[in-house]
Amino acid sequence: MTEWKTLAKRIVDGLNIQPGELIQVRDHIDRPAVLQEVLLAIDWAGATPLVDPQSPTYLNRWLAEATPKMIQQSSQHRLKWMLEIDRVISLSGGIPNFALAAPAALAAWQQMDEAITAIEERRQLPMLVVAVPNQQRADLLGLPLGELEAHMMPAHLLGMAESRQLIDKALAAVAGHHITINTGQAHTLHLYHGDRAWHGDDGVIDERDRQHKTIVSNLPAGSVYTTVREALTHGSLYLPKVFEASEVVFHFAAGRITQIEAAHHAEQVAAWLDGHSGEPRRISHIGIGLNPQLRQPIGWTIVDEHVMGALFLALGENRYMGGQNESSLNHDFALHGASFQVDGRVIVQDGRLEIG
Repeated sequence: MTEWKTLAKRIVDGLNIQPGELIQVRDHIDRPAVLQEVLLAIDWAGATPLVDPQSPTYLNRWLAEATPKMIQQSSQHRLKWMLEIDRVISLSGGIPNFALAAPAALAAWQQMDEAITAIEERRQLPMLVVAVPNQQRADLLGLPLGELEAHMMPAHLLGMAESRQLIDKALAAVAGHHITINTGQAHTLHLYHGDRAWHGDDGVIDERDRQHKTIVSNLPAGSVYTTVREALTHGSLYLPKVFEASEVVFHFAAGRITQIEAAHHAEQVAAWLDGHSGEPRRISHIGIGLNPQLRQPIGWTIVDEHVMGALFLALGENRYMGGQNESSLNHDFALHGASFQVDGRVIVQDGRLEIG
């Protein structure tokens, strides 16, 4: 567990945890030994960990047997916690099976989750989302757990100084106004930067980040990203797969997805978008992966969007990073083999970073 102890210290440093603070740890991973290392690192920093169990095993059992009243009663103290905690660590990896829950129980749980998120956003709580390999995720990806760990650990432990150097170089390169993203054989998406700030995700949330409202960071880290003028995006974007849909093309006009084409199941993608409130069909943010320890995608978006030369694009909510779009949707897509230009300058060409 030596590497996990090192990573736990990196998490504490990245979230800038201070003595005396209350730190919520959201456990989505079903790995008690890893969770223990994170809790110990928080205690060793003089702060207090507060675990919120959300792992697949736990949620599957809770929601399968809970009534709406039980969930509503349980939510009372969870909502109070959100008024007391100072920072959040989300250990991400597992996926619960919500089909096990009765519809009424699931609706009550979702209502609680939305209320928690609303407090979290109102208080602008710093959050570090950590992709943690676990057995369920390894099985989904068709990889042995040890192989998944070997792929991710060097990327997790990328030094802060090296990450910052890569980010500073990329930030200098992407300055400009008109952004184009080329995907598929002949699809070009036009986006306009305006006066929006570019940000660097080095896996650290410091006071400067909080002032700029960039209060969510990731591990593995290593990327630059920005919001864009929400109402100006136009053109088309190709995605090989969106859930069960394949060969998907989003057509944008005046900042919104106005048409969805797909070889199969286009209607499912439309229904997914239309099931969210606000403006789920607008771009949330775009970015470029910079982590030199990640060279190949594995099918896990939070990891794949940090692959050096990868692009990523999100739909929906972006106010938490200084944008103006409100939505219940916030979903990222990792783009591999795509190209990225700013004012005609090539930044990424067919998945290769071209900034030297």
